[in-house]
Amino acid sequence: MRGFRADYAVVAAWLALGIAPALAQSNGPIQLGPANPPVSPVSDPFRQPAPQGIQAETLAPVDASWVGTLGPADAALPRTMWAKTPRSFVVQTLPLLQPTSVTVLQDLGRRLLLSDAAAPQGGDDESGPNLPELRLNRLLALGRVDGVGLIDIVPHLNASERFDRDVVELRIAANDLAGACAAVPPGIARYHNDWWARAVVGCQALTGAYDEAALGLSALRDQKTGRDPVFEALIDTILGHRQKLDKLPDPSPMRMALLAAAKLPLPADTLTSAGPSALLVWAMSDKVPVVQRLVAAERAAVLGALPPAGLGLLYGAVDSRPEEQGALLKGGKLIDDPRARAMLFNIARTNAPGAIRVSTLAPLLADARRRGAFVSMARLVAPLVAEIQPAPEYQSFAGDAARALLAAHDLDHAAGWINQTNTPELRAMAVLIYGGAGGIGAVGLREVQASLTARDAAAAPRQTDLLASLLSALGEPVKDVDLAPLVQSTHQAILPNGALWLDQEQAATAGRVGETVLTTILIASVGDHLSAEASVVARAVAGLKAIGLDADARALALEAALAAGI
Repeated sequence: MRGFRADYAVVAAWLALGIAPALAQSNGPIQLGPANPPVSPVSDPFRQPAPQGIQAETLAPVDASWVGTLGPADAALPRTMWAKTPRSFVVQTLPLLQPTSVTVLQDLGRRLLLSDAAAPQGGDDESGPNLPELRLNRLLALGRVDGVGLIDIVPHLNASERFDRDVVELRIAANDLAGACAAVPPGIARYHNDWWARAVVGCQALTGAYDEAALGLSALRDQKTGRDPVFEALIDTILGHRQKLDKLPDPSPMRMALLAAAKLPLPADTLTSAGPSALLVWAMSDKVPVVQRLVAAERAAVLGALPPAGLGLLYGAVDSRPEEQGALLKGGKLIDDPRARAMLFNIARTNAPGAIRVSTLAPLLADARRRGAFVSMARLVAPLVAEIQPAPEYQSFAGDAARALLAAHDLDHAAGWINQTNTPELRAMAVLIYGGAGGIGAVGLREVQASLTARDAAAAPRQTDLLASLLSALGEPVKDVDLAPLVQSTHQAILPNGALWLDQEQAATAGRVGETVLTTILIASVGDHLSAEASVVARAVAGLKAIGLDADARALALEAALAAGI
């Protein structure tokens, strides 16, 4: 009855203000309007005429479609970021944003979606999604649960069913079960379909209303159409009738929460099909043993849904015996096992800096590089690396130490390791992120080329080509490079859409910030990875630099170099 009492209070307030709800006899939402039609300005007897010589104009309604939660103190993009960008372009392009393992692109996507800005000019197509709907949907798809605050401030006047569904799912991903379930009764009243009927039963099961969930499950099973055997198995198991589940189609946050509550194992194919938000739900569920959550947590961390510190907390909750730790250290190699990675991390963080810490961090970083998770792992362990003093006995670890600290943008601690290795490619990488005045000094690419060739002759031309392209895009001097071997590094590559490429270049030249950021993310991405094509990444870097995002441009260049094995 609590909700009904609240409704009566609201109606009483309307009446006190002379406003009456229009109770339409339909299945749609209640439409609110004034008790009497508005008085025409022409016939309003109290309207004062404008003084002579002054023209009165009706102001255009304020468009709050891009109201955001980030301000200048949060590195928000400028309020004018959509100036001169057609709304139709944003509506067509925004849905192309997909999860990525590139931390710079993750952050740019977050700032793009959450910055408080004037909306792009133009109107929404009534037959398609509006901007608030598109933004919320992409926040959910990207695992940006910090965007849950957007729900309470964006306009809901034309909310669609997809918007309302995404509200439920994003709140669950953000560990706001109460808020998610509070949105379900209005949803089923408005839409009357199977998804909302299952959401009611799911919320009942997740909040301990088991009798109501059992009754709802029975009603769902009585339906001749719209049955969902997987959902029914999850609810049945929560109610004490254990079922076997080999697959979990549509692994949404709601379904992952139900799977965790049912205490069923995570089907193997779910890790590859689940998005960052769903992975985060599983990783953070206290209903699942921590060891069973590690693989999902590592994947969520790579995709930016789980901060490095969050992964560290989960690693820290893994128990191990001294003999297991000893055997792991003695083995010298890290098998592809998240529990072993957690054990090594725990040894590293509980031991004084020195040989033991190096012996744990070296295999962790090597394994992360093999898994395509180097930057994510580097950001986690960089504070531990920073406590180790460079020394001759750690020479074999010096390169990884420098790269991990550079990935964490810690030049102060990286410099000592770079000087110890004395490798020109590491000095060049410092120039990428900090510029020629960063304390390491500009470096000639001929030196870099020779050093890379000595390391891996087959990969060197492509790596040198990438470094030359990145330095040039950043406006850094490119000295005495031998271009002849680089010309031979041609290869097949996945290239971005030509229209996106052209638009990114034109938007960057014209200073259209939001449009440049959006198209840069798209052209630089191949699936959930960074493009390996030097010209593509250089174009992305140059575009960011052109609109004043120099730090982001340099960070992207560094990630490209790390991904290329430099």
